[in-house]
Formats: sequence, structure tokens, C-alpha cells
Amino acid sequence: MNLKALVMLTAMSLVLGLGCAPKKPASSAPASLPTVATRGSVVFFEGNVKIDGTAVEIGRELGSKVDIETGPGASCEIVFDGKNAIRIEENTSALLDFSSIVKEVSLKKGGLSAVLRKLAQVAGSDSFRVSTPTAVAGVRGTSFSIWVDDNSTYVCACNGTVRTIDAKGSNELTIAATHHSARNYVRTGSAIHISPAGLAHHSDASMESLASRIGEKIDWTKQD
Repeated sequence: MNLKALVMLTAMSLVLGLGCAPKKPASSAPASLPTVATRGSVVFFEGNVKIDGTAVEIGRELGSKVDIETGPGASCEIVFDGKNAIRIEENTSALLDFSSIVKEVSLKKGGLSAVLRKLAQVAGSDSFRVSTPTAVAGVRGTSFSIWVDDNSTYVCACNGTVRTIDAKGSNELTIAATHHSARNYVRTGSAIHISPAGLAHHSDASMESLASRIGEKIDWTKQD
């Protein structure tokens, strides 16, 4: 194949690929990202917790992609890159994908809280994203909590800024707070509606406890 034909074929492939691509949030990552795999480790757990189908242990090092399941009253706390902590809450099913520079969590049900202080900076993109059946939340470093049930997603910017968009690619919103500001994304038929929400599922104490896992404190008087 000569050089001219190769260039034309490459250009056609790019056009076709872009034409079929689903809509992404405005803050979504570039199409090509550096591969910077992260391996978190379990620093605390209680109750019935399974990672990739096996019982968890303190100190367990995680692969770059893992499935986590927790039972009633159970939780699991994970630290990665020294200054980032996440808590997988009870009755949760989540897929953690830390294989690239943008860390992603697919939250199928249950809850996740996070205190993130050392994320890689990606130009034009959030560094950590959580996807649920009704919303996508992205951050570049903040404290937040997300909970999911069959038809809704609860998103709280506990201290900092969270960018959200619903699963249909609409209702883009930035939530910023020094001390908890939350929204509910609720699916009604084929539509998804946003409404203000109060403090639920978590507390100052639970977020401060998570921050302590990485030697940090949350200053509730200023935005992270």
C-alpha cells in the first residue's frame, strides 16, 4: 500500500470512529490517555467484602481493575498513590479501573465516599470519574460521596467541586461546597430529573475518618 492510500485510509477510520462515538461530558478525558496504572491497597474492612470473588485481607494489593462486592453492614477502605482514599460502603457492587491516568469507578449499586488529594492532572479532563446508571461525576481532587439505587443517584460535594452530567448526556452541573452540597438524579420513565438533596448516607465524622487514613484533615471552612 502506498503512502497516499495509507493516509486516506487512516483519515476515513478517524471520521467513522468520531461519527459513532457516544456523547461524553464536557470534562471527559481526551480520546488517548497515557497509561499510568495504579495499584491500591486495602487499609481497612469490616463485614463481608469480596474482591474479584475472594475474601479480602488487610494489606491486599489490588490489580489495576477489580470488582468489589460488600454485604449488609460491610465496608472496605482503599488507599492509592499515598494521598487518595476511597471507602466502598455497604451493599455495594463496583468495578474499579485504575489502569490509566484517569481513574474510573463504575458504581452499579450502593455507595462510595472519597477523599482525593493527590491525583494526576490531565489537561481538559477530570482525574477521577464515577459512573452510575443515572449519572456521571468527575473530580480533579476533592471530598465527595455518591450513592446509587435502582432509579436514582445521590451526589454530594462534601468539600470541593464535583462536575456531574446525567446518563443521557444532559443536565450538566457543577456542585461546589465548603460543607456538603448534594443533588439527586432521579429517573422517571425515559427522563432524568435533578433536585436538591440534604445530607444523607454519610456525615462529617465518616468523611474525617476516611481523610485520616491518608494523614489528612478536612477544613470545613474553605473549599478544597
